[in-house]
Amino acid sequence: MRCMLLHLLLAGGLLAAEPVLVAFGENVDSAEPGRMVMAIAEGYAKAHGLTPTEHEIAPLRAKMGPKPRVREMDFAYLAVFWQKLNRVWWAKHGGRLVLSAFGTHLAADAMLMEVEQMEKAGEVKFLQAGVRERFFKNYREYRGDGVVSGTKAREVLAENYAK
Repeated sequence: MRCMLLHLLLAGGLLAAEPVLVAFGENVDSAEPGRMVMAIAEGYAKAHGLTPTEHEIAPLRAKMGPKPRVREMDFAYLAVFWQKLNRVWWAKHGGRLVLSAFGTHLAADAMLMEVEQMEKAGEVKFLQAGVRERFFKNYREYRGDGVVSGTKAREVLAENYAK
């Protein structure tokens, strides 16, 4: 029995993932850029009063109809969430937008500038060597379909983010 407990303790210690990032006091143990940016964005939204309310999400949910919601797959929540953050970040910094079939997916350059400011303020800290560089490289070098900047970005934002 003692050997079994010792084995479980050792295996548990070896399998526990080390944090790669601390974002607004929350440890993130995945170096996958999407998981890191979501943790950063959620912390930022909470700290700046930008977390979507049920009132803001309701119109989109009404259009989508009743569907089971899982936090990570709640399309209506995520659409409103990213719209609010992108509007704030892009208004502050400008830069490229990554578009999807549903509108602006990410204000990539503005988000990176904001993450740099969060680092200086101590709200975000990359903990493992190379993770920060890979994170920034992922968004700086993204050149897929739907990336626009300059005049086209302003036109898209005027259409999607009209108040």
